[in-house]
Amino acid sequence: MKKIDAKNIFNKLGLRKRNYVIIAICLLIVGLILSRTMNNIQRIIFGKKAPKEATELEIAGEATPVKVYKVRKISFKDTLPAMGTIKGFKEVDLKFQISGMLESFNFEDGERIQEGDIIANLNQRDALIKLKYSELEQEKNKKLFEIGAIDKVKLEQSKLEYESAKSDFEKTNIYAVSDGMLGSRIMDIGSYVTPNDKVGIFVDISNVYGEFKIIEKDSPKIKLGQKCEVFIDAYPNKAYKGTVDSISPVLEGRTRTQNVKIELKNTDLELKPGMFLRTLISTYEKDNALIIPTSAFKKKDADYFVYIVHKKEMEKPAEEEKEEEKQVKRAKRKKEDQKEEEKEPVLDLGTVEVRQVEIAYLTQDAAEISKGLEEGEIIIVEAFQDFKDNDLVEISEEQETVF
Repeated sequence: MKKIDAKNIFNKLGLRKRNYVIIAICLLIVGLILSRTMNNIQRIIFGKKAPKEATELEIAGEATPVKVYKVRKISFKDTLPAMGTIKGFKEVDLKFQISGMLESFNFEDGERIQEGDIIANLNQRDALIKLKYSELEQEKNKKLFEIGAIDKVKLEQSKLEYESAKSDFEKTNIYAVSDGMLGSRIMDIGSYVTPNDKVGIFVDISNVYGEFKIIEKDSPKIKLGQKCEVFIDAYPNKAYKGTVDSISPVLEGRTRTQNVKIELKNTDLELKPGMFLRTLISTYEKDNALIIPTSAFKKKDADYFVYIVHKKEMEKPAEEEKEEEKQVKRAKRKKEDQKEEEKEPVLDLGTVEVRQVEIAYLTQDAAEISKGLEEGEIIIVEAFQDFKDNDLVEISEEQETVF
């Protein structure tokens, strides 16, 4: 029996595998040559456009898609929203200076009152008797003094008694110190009142206040004289103009809020004390301000940076330009073929420049740039990744506005 040599068998099999690999590589090379030759023949005979050189596509493949914003100057206004209540310009608690029985209220709630009108009065019977008695005594003493029956001291004493009685009588009335209206009646007629009892509220609403509170972190934004717009639920299509009139110097302990008042004109008397208000306080306003979105800058330590994009013009290869000239010539003979050709999209590419900027005013959504940027320059927004100088980017979208 012939002995089988396993080593020779494996050597022969390995040789066959190498031969197969060499043959496959040769066939692949021949196929590529034939394919390129056929493409050249088709381009010459049928006028088909040769595949574009891969330079531009390769560059686009390396570029990072970005969203950009073209920097421009705008009129910028920052506002602080707040909610509060309408208060009367004057709100006076109505109290009598003496005790007595409440006899009458001469005005109803919300009724207009003129300066000097008697708003309410107590029972005046006792005060009126004292006034009449002192008046008669004064007249009697005048006549006695004229005939020399009494001295001057006695006459002056009777005058003082009359003035005291007159003052006590006037204290039975509550007089309006200015034009306004009765805000509310608290005590009913027939009630016994003392100087400590509030019988009603007098309000002057020719001017009113909008009163509200702001939180501690917004306190530095509020200043006297700032313009405000006030909106009332009762008049949803109307805005009232006002200014910050007073700012409390202290913050309340529990809420850590600061009390602020806005003065409002109320010519038509539409604004009533107690109404709920919403206001927008103009905390910053500037024309021709260079504003960018807050997503367009990055902060490193105490410095701010933006990514500027310089657009890159793609140069066409010389061979391609010659080929296009040939295409134009052929197009005269083959107009129908020219219409079927599709235009390839133009890539909007650019390079990055990292630039330091200075911020003059910053809000949650926008920032005013005071130095480092010029109007018309293009910057990257939504810059979530870090870029370096000369990094290649592809502009995928241009943001039209800051907000």
